[in-house]
Amino acid sequence: MNAVIALCHFCEAHGPCAIFCTQTLRDTKLEDLPLDQQQNQKSCSACNYSMGRNNNAIYSRDTESGATFVSTKVAVLPEVASLVKQAAVLSLSNGTDSSKDGEFVFFGDSARGHILSHTFRLSDLQARGYSQLFSIIVLMKDKYFLLNIKPFLAEHLKKVSSELQTAARKTKEAEELTCSARQRRLSGAQILLSRSLLELTGEEHIFAQLHSHFSWLLLAGSRFLTEHVTFGNLPWLPPQSSGRPPAQRLTYNSSTLPMIESIDDPDLEEFFSLRHLKSVVRKEEFATVCYCALTGVKIVVRGDPRKTFRFMVCLKKLLPEPMHNLMRIDAQHQHSISSEYKIISVSNDIAVPMASASVYRIDFLDKHVNGHEVSVKWPGELPRKLPDLMVKLLKAVEEKNFTELVLNKQTKVLIEEWKNKVTCLNHAKSSSVQGKLKKVLGVQPHDQPVINYWSTHLH
Repeated sequence: MNAVIALCHFCEAHGPCAIFCTQTLRDTKLEDLPLDQQQNQKSCSACNYSMGRNNNAIYSRDTESGATFVSTKVAVLPEVASLVKQAAVLSLSNGTDSSKDGEFVFFGDSARGHILSHTFRLSDLQARGYSQLFSIIVLMKDKYFLLNIKPFLAEHLKKVSSELQTAARKTKEAEELTCSARQRRLSGAQILLSRSLLELTGEEHIFAQLHSHFSWLLLAGSRFLTEHVTFGNLPWLPPQSSGRPPAQRLTYNSSTLPMIESIDDPDLEEFFSLRHLKSVVRKEEFATVCYCALTGVKIVVRGDPRKTFRFMVCLKKLLPEPMHNLMRIDAQHQHSISSEYKIISVSNDIAVPMASASVYRIDFLDKHVNGHEVSVKWPGELPRKLPDLMVKLLKAVEEKNFTELVLNKQTKVLIEEWKNKVTCLNHAKSSSVQGKLKKVLGVQPHDQPVINYWSTHLH
C-alpha cells in the first residue's frame, strides 16, 4: 500500500509532532537512504528516544512481493517528511476534535495528501492532566482508496491503540503503588516534560512491535482491493474476491520481535530460501523435513528463538498462504503444542513430546555436535515414490543456476500451482468428476498425502 503510517504525540516542549514513521520502499535501496541523519535534535526524551540496538531505523522485508518496510523517527524521504509533519499538527489540533479519545477523523486535500487520523490518550502519572495525547495517522495521495479501506484500518488501528493504552495503564498503576496522584498533588511535585513511549508502556521492544503492526497494515492494505478477470464458467474456482485482506502471515510475540532485522545488516536474502533449511540439517534430513511440512506431520522446532526464527520463516515457504495460520513461532505455553498448529517452535524451557511417526522433532543445540547444530528425530520413513511437488522443490534447491531470489520465486510458483490443483479438486461434486480432474491436472497416487492434508484447509 502506497502510504505512510505514523505515530504522533503532543510534546509539552515541542508541540505536536510525528515520532515514528513506517513506509514502504520498492524501488529505493536502503543503502541510498540518509539513515545516519535520522538523529533527532530535540532534547526531550519523548522525542529523542532510542529504537533499540540500532538507533536509526527498523526494517523488515516481504520476500514474496519484494517490498521493504522501514520505520524511522522521521520519514526517510524529505518530501514525505514535510507532509507527515503537517498531518501530525492537524491530527492533534482542535480543528479535528482531538479531545475525543478513540475518534477517527478524515481530512486533507490533493496538495497535502489525504489523512485518516485516530486520536487516543495514554495514562501518565507525571503528565499534565495525568495523560498524554497521541494519534496514529495514515497518509496517502489516493483519496478514494483510503476511504474504501477505512473500516479495515479503523479496526486494526483501534487494536494498536488499545494495546498501548493497556500497557500504559499497567505502568500507571505500578507507579501509584509508590506515589499516588493525590500524594503528588499534596507534595507539590513538579510536572515533568513528556516521557517516551517506552517509559509510558514499560515495553522494552515497543517500537519493534509498532513496526510489526504498521508493516502488516501496509502489506495487507495493498491486497485489500484486487481486480480479477475470469474467462468462462469455471464452477470449481474459488470466489474472485474475499472482501477482506489476508491474515497475518506469521504469529509473533514480544520475545521474537527483537529479531526483526535492523538496518545495519540489510543483505539477508539467503536466509529466506529453502537452501537455509538444507544448510542447517543433513542432506537426508532435508528431504524428510520437507515431506513432513508438505503432508501435515507435526513439526516441533525447539531451541533459542534467535536460532529457530529464520528456520521457521523458511518452513513457511512450503505451505500456501491460506495455511500459514497453522504455524506458531516461539510459542510460550505447552498447550500450543497439542493444538491445531502443525509447525511450531518453542524455547528450551518448554516440554515437548517424544518423536513419533506423527511428530517430527528438531532440536537446536547450544553447542555443535559432530559438526551439526541440530538434532533431528523422526522414526517415520519416506515413501518409495515422493509427491511430484516435493520432487520439483528438491530439484529447484539443487539447481546451481538459481539465485536465492529465483529460488524463492520458483518455490512460490510450485506451491501456488498445487494450491490451485487442490482447490479445483475440492470443488468436484462427485468422485467420478474428481477422478477426471486428477487426470487433467496430472495428479498421481503418490501425490495423495499432499492432497489429503491441503484439501482440509483450502476451500
